[in-house]
Amino acid sequence: MIERGFIDVKTFKDIVSSRAVKQKLVTISPSNTVAEAVDLMKKFNIENIPVMNGNGLEGSISESGLFNRMLAGLDIKEAKVADVIEPAYPIVDIDTPVERISTLINKENGAVMAKDEGGNFHIVTKWDVILALGN
Repeated sequence: MIERGFIDVKTFKDIVSSRAVKQKLVTISPSNTVAEAVDLMKKFNIENIPVMNGNGLEGSISESGLFNRMLAGLDIKEAKVADVIEPAYPIVDIDTPVERISTLINKENGAVMAKDEGGNFHIVTKWDVILALGN
């Protein structure tokens, strides 16, 4: 697509820098409840939350993962995040091109993460990639 001029070369860093709202990464602890995770999703209008503990990234929790568990008949509202944790999002270099990021985001994995020069994590979701490709 790049060769044909459909998209400009953009990187993870470009996507994060271009966001209209600069927001600190929303994370949750494995000891929090699923209800608390859902509250965060509603409050910040997000679908993917990295699960972090004192040692760093432990996994993730997603709207689609929670939805699938509920469809399976599981009552997870009061469950701990640790009980429904999903694999951690892939971590890429901050200068990773958007076309590489788009290959890592799929049905099972809705986001990728990177650390900036200051050591702070940032997240890019499928929606961020759609917005980047549309500009």
